[in-house]
Amino acid sequence: MEPFKNEFSQPNALRIAAAVRRAHPDFNLARFSKGLEAALAPLELKQRMLLIADRLEAGLPAHPPELFAILTRSLSHGDSDKGELRGFLVWPLTEIVARRGLGHFEESMQALAEMTRRFTAEFAIRPFLRQHREKTLKQLARWSKHPDEHVRRLVSEGSRPLLPWGGNLPELLAPPYPTLALLEKLHRDPSDYVRLSVSNHLNDFSKHHPELVVATLQRWLAETPDDARLQKIARHACRTLLKAGHPGAMDLHGYGSAKVLKLESFSLGQKSIQLGSHLDFQIAIRNTSKKPVRVMFDFAIHHLKANGSHSPKVFKGRMTELAPGQLWTIEGRHPIRPITTRVYHPGLHHFEPRINGQAHPALSFTLKIP
Repeated sequence: MEPFKNEFSQPNALRIAAAVRRAHPDFNLARFSKGLEAALAPLELKQRMLLIADRLEAGLPAHPPELFAILTRSLSHGDSDKGELRGFLVWPLTEIVARRGLGHFEESMQALAEMTRRFTAEFAIRPFLRQHREKTLKQLARWSKHPDEHVRRLVSEGSRPLLPWGGNLPELLAPPYPTLALLEKLHRDPSDYVRLSVSNHLNDFSKHHPELVVATLQRWLAETPDDARLQKIARHACRTLLKAGHPGAMDLHGYGSAKVLKLESFSLGQKSIQLGSHLDFQIAIRNTSKKPVRVMFDFAIHHLKANGSHSPKVFKGRMTELAPGQLWTIEGRHPIRPITTRVYHPGLHHFEPRINGQAHPALSFTLKIP
């Protein structure tokens, strides 16, 4: 699989520059290109984007309204428009608006509305939320009625308090929770794309205000109990709470008490594995009550860290409903392979079953790294 950073390879950087030059013939393509390949080579994705933004900005007019008009003209204007920009290639343009637009609010909003329709302006809107919070929140509220789903999605995604790669906005997690009013406008949006963003936004809130999230979802579900799309939002919004076994979230989604679920057997298929292979496990769970119980089986791998401590990572397992007295036997296989977001260390790791949020004693296995 090609490295993600190659979204901003030299050929793609030149595509961006060519589109900008078509929009502004005075743009110096030779100056933009000089030493570009060597400069990009050691950089990762975001650093490459920033370098491209630097070079674009250096060759364009300094006055923001004029600059933004050029960037907007370079955007794609339809699926058949192969020459202009869409997708990741728009990211450096949004970065320039974020840098230069704080003193030109209206022009910035116009540019970001166009750019988010071709990529996303979720990162670029955040400096405006920091410096012009009330003004930006009012703009987002207006965009919640925009005919384009990408602009409506920017409303919820760009204002997420804990947006990955976007820099946190912890002030939005404080009362009176200004972004929740935006979610009220969007939680029944016709677009799956928008509703997924609403659920991600609520999941951010759940890490600091779990009771508020559960209460909000309870109210929404009570208002439209037969809306399957809203039920999907609720499940996705509660994913962190469900992994943690939060009682309110467990009850909201119909999971029974962990007290009536007995772990009858638990074993691992290997005592040691090589990095790049897999770990087999078997679990048997019995419903000891006299009523049917909805059951969620998750598990945590406690990964060994460089300092000798362990860090748990929870993985979603399986769900079912058990009749009174019924036994559920689960056989599974968990791959442990190199990934870019984790550094593995050889030594003792632990596999911990979690049943309806209740953690059970772990079994250990040794990870070997060739």
